[in-house]
Amino acid sequence: MDNEGDTVDRRTLLRGGLASAVALGSAACSAPMRPLASAPTPGTAASSRDKTGKVPGASSTAPGPEEALPLALHTSGPDIEHGPRSGSAACLTFHGAGDPALTREVLRVCGDHGARITVFAVGTWLTGHPDLGRAIVAAGHDLGNHTWSHQPMLTLDRPAAESEIRDGARAVAAIKGSNPLLFRPSGTQHSTALLRAAARTAGYFRCISYDVDPMDYLDPGSATVVRRTLGAVQAGSIVSLHLGHRGTVEALPSILSGLADRGLAPRTVSELLA
Repeated sequence: MDNEGDTVDRRTLLRGGLASAVALGSAACSAPMRPLASAPTPGTAASSRDKTGKVPGASSTAPGPEEALPLALHTSGPDIEHGPRSGSAACLTFHGAGDPALTREVLRVCGDHGARITVFAVGTWLTGHPDLGRAIVAAGHDLGNHTWSHQPMLTLDRPAAESEIRDGARAVAAIKGSNPLLFRPSGTQHSTALLRAAARTAGYFRCISYDVDPMDYLDPGSATVVRRTLGAVQAGSIVSLHLGHRGTVEALPSILSGLADRGLAPRTVSELLA
């Protein structure tokens, strides 16, 4: 990112409203996991691209070939914090880690409400629970990269950041149908120039941020999560939620009902930006 090795035509205009200016400050993800060894290298790095520009190992099934993904995901620039404000969709995104049983509950609730979500999976979690990755994709949701071991990315130097992003990309690419262009840094709401450059070397043109943060990772209770989410969400919003938290699961039905009352359809990041 940040103009490094960018093969995309710079004259291509982004669709209006896809990227907002990056605000100062940051919001935490869940508490950082302990440092773990790098992911096993499966021969060819999933983040390297072949002559067609595709990521080796990435699926040609839903959400579709890489070329069919939204224009904004192919174009370098600042963090994407929300989608078009003139639309009728919002996006619930989940930082992927924690108790697998709670993830299955989230998928069940989403299925009951016809909701599609985006999960940014931690590589160590996804590698340990590939069945969940397959279930996420099979249900029509987006599956993207949230680094390998959920380190506080703002504290890492460039080689360490690249390793975290690259190894996370390998874990995601191992799940058929995952999205090869979705990345969210861990431990921060906003990226930096260093993180964007590191992400670009792993094949990510943009970092996905969010504009609604109910801080559910602090476990404030389901009623508070609902109130904070519905009090801030609007058309085009990208909401930051977390798998592995009971209060978030309990809040989800009310959040989905509240979105419906506002005429907002819960869609994936890919759909939101299409």
